[in-house]
Amino acid sequence: MHLPEKWEETLEITEGGSEADGYVVYAPEPGKRSVGDAAGRMPANIRVAASYVIVRGLELRNAATNGIELKHVHDVVIEDCDISGWGRVSDDGFGDNGDAAVYGNSKELESIIVQRCDLHHPRSHSNSWLEERTLKDGRKTHHPMGAQGVMLRKGKGRYVIRDNRIRSDMTHMFNDGMGEFSNFSFAGFPNRDSDIYRNFVSHCRDDGLEIEGANMNVRVWNNCTDVCMMSLAGASTSLGPVYFWRNIALGSRYGSKSDWDGSKGGGFLKLGNESVAMTKGRMYVYHNTIYQPKPWPGRSDSSGCRSGLICTGKTKRQQNIVSRNNILHLRREKEIAIRDPFQFPTNDFDFDFILGTVSASEESETQAIRGIPVYEPANGKPLGLQPGSPGHDAAVRLPNFNDNYHGEGPDMGAIETGQDFVVPPTWPPFPELFSSASEP
Repeated sequence: MHLPEKWEETLEITEGGSEADGYVVYAPEPGKRSVGDAAGRMPANIRVAASYVIVRGLELRNAATNGIELKHVHDVVIEDCDISGWGRVSDDGFGDNGDAAVYGNSKELESIIVQRCDLHHPRSHSNSWLEERTLKDGRKTHHPMGAQGVMLRKGKGRYVIRDNRIRSDMTHMFNDGMGEFSNFSFAGFPNRDSDIYRNFVSHCRDDGLEIEGANMNVRVWNNCTDVCMMSLAGASTSLGPVYFWRNIALGSRYGSKSDWDGSKGGGFLKLGNESVAMTKGRMYVYHNTIYQPKPWPGRSDSSGCRSGLICTGKTKRQQNIVSRNNILHLRREKEIAIRDPFQFPTNDFDFDFILGTVSASEESETQAIRGIPVYEPANGKPLGLQPGSPGHDAAVRLPNFNDNYHGEGPDMGAIETGQDFVVPPTWPPFPELFSSASEP
């Protein structure tokens, strides 16, 4: 179905397809644009209330709450859309929590695809962990609250979220790039049987990618985060298995100010919960890279992650983790690369490239490489290890993960030196990425 060139009211999609007949496509007429601008009046630009629907190639602006709302639907594809300016603003000037460019809140959500979209610059702004807010019931919190790029709540899973750009600026920060609220559960986001890959996510007060809950048969790879407090979150993983591989973390910071508290940075992968039942799922963490970009303005230290794979408190636990071939290059050698307060014997941390300390069982990282990685010049691409330097051709073989290597063996980290790495189309040029942390 062809949509008008401009509209202001919420577009209600009530006609869909079927498994037998296929999808109904909602898109502009060939060669034309289709722009929905809610001007802050209507709660959503589009409300999808039918299954077997494709929403394609639309520009959606200024929804009062959510850009695209998914009702009790399944088998919906959202692709090649540009969504901006959504979200409520509370009395304190920060955003209401959970408003999203793509939003769903239903136990029927299943088989949702979000691909090649630019989800950027919400109307609102999220508080940081350094800023206190008062909830509607009078309670105080420092937890970031605000808009997200993708929020799929209570769903069954079977999601594909790929090749998207979720980005903003320092005055319109997200809470998380994607996720939901049931993090400590046997459901959560993306729940199960899901793939999240080749996304670029930036400007998050909390987590770039919040992958928490059941995480049963969930794969997260080739994503890049910048200007996020925490790059990835996997706390908790109750069922598993979940796979995090070849993801890249760039700039990391806590708040807006250029003082130490504001610029000190968070971690790469958040782990752990107090509940034993919620933390038994198997996790595989392979071939990820923490880069250390240029300093934030007014600072002398680098601007990347300050910690690596960490349980975020002494009472937090996570079992059944396997890590291999990650470059955990932290800002300073005394920072924590791996922290497992309960030192579970079912956790297997080893063969990583580390600048930082390890607090885990005695068997952890006995085969680690320790030091500062040396990279080749970027040449317009992500940085691979310099030939002959530590970690080059030195990674442990992992069948189906690093078989296609260049040289005498696979390299540690996300990038294989000498291999033709094609920057995903949603990522900005890598030299820009690598220096973007210096531009708040």
